[in-house]
Amino acid sequence: MPDYKTIDQLPVELNIRDLGGLAAKDGRHVKSGLLFRSSALAFFDEEELEPVRNLGIRTILDFRALKGIQKDPDPQLEGAVYYNKCAAFQNFLDDLNSPGELASLIFDEDQAGNAIDVLVSSYTASLAFSNESYKFMFDCLLAGEAPMLFHCSNGKDRTGVAAMLILLALGIPEEIVKEDYMQSNISRQLEIDELMERFKLLTGRLGNARSFFTMVGGVLPQSADMLLSEILERYGTFENYMEKEYGFDREILKKFRDMYLE
Repeated sequence: MPDYKTIDQLPVELNIRDLGGLAAKDGRHVKSGLLFRSSALAFFDEEELEPVRNLGIRTILDFRALKGIQKDPDPQLEGAVYYNKCAAFQNFLDDLNSPGELASLIFDEDQAGNAIDVLVSSYTASLAFSNESYKFMFDCLLAGEAPMLFHCSNGKDRTGVAAMLILLALGIPEEIVKEDYMQSNISRQLEIDELMERFKLLTGRLGNARSFFTMVGGVLPQSADMLLSEILERYGTFENYMEKEYGFDREILKKFRDMYLE
């Protein structure tokens, strides 16, 4: 029976990690032991939960929809306050069950060959705007309700965007933010490979099917790129974005960075 001492020893597919240690532009680093991202705790067995229980988590943010929570509820962690704050406006992947449905979505004539860009824009990039779940997350962090663990189902999309926004707010360089986002593909490689094999007739013949299934099982670099460019296009700077979307003016943003950087 495995004896996990730390979350670093947990199976990679659980996609759990501490954001601590990442370097900010001002020379400081994200404090360790305060900001954790993960897949749903419902998917951890008792042995895998043990090092999570030792993190001293005060706040758990579950970004899943109610349907997923009812099917796979999180276990309770002693001392942690649990919040369900669905971060997705609509998960278009929930109802895709067959190669025919997937092919129809990818190669709909209306998409004119731009299906991946359309999906990235309408789903991943859109999460960063007018999202009350992320505003709640930032309010909790500013109130000092950490250590915090935030997750969705697989810890890659809703969780990935949340982590990007936190790191950008802390002044982490964009290339490092993107590296953390793309790390989910390492954790999710088995799932990606299984999708490629399951739909190999599509991936072997159709150009952007491989990108689509990578997006379903993992993440795409263009998702991070589009989110970052969309923020700058709408607001000019990330500081403006934080003020307009979350009420973090210059003074509050400085306070936030002082709380979570060292």
